[in-house]
Amino acid sequence: MLLVLILIFLLKNTNEVAIDLVFARYEQVKIAFVMLGALAVGILIGYGVAVTSIISAKSEIRSFKVKNRRLSDELNDLRNVAIDEGIYENDVGED
Repeated sequence: MLLVLILIFLLKNTNEVAIDLVFARYEQVKIAFVMLGALAVGILIGYGVAVTSIISAKSEIRSFKVKNRRLSDELNDLRNVAIDEGIYENDVGED
């Protein structure tokens, strides 16, 4: 179905245009190919931005997991200190 739509699109846009890029000049290029090329470049740029965003999000998640693990360990240590101090205070008070 998508292939049929692309074929219809190419057949309807047969006008030719001149393309002047910074590094090259093309005199007669069908406008359909120019639009498809622009679409392809846009898809590639979007893919690159998405990949960069995903990689940075995964890095941030990894750092949050490390920080969470460190804070959990610190909390457990503080809980154990409070329990240990209570035991030692009771032993001293009984003498």
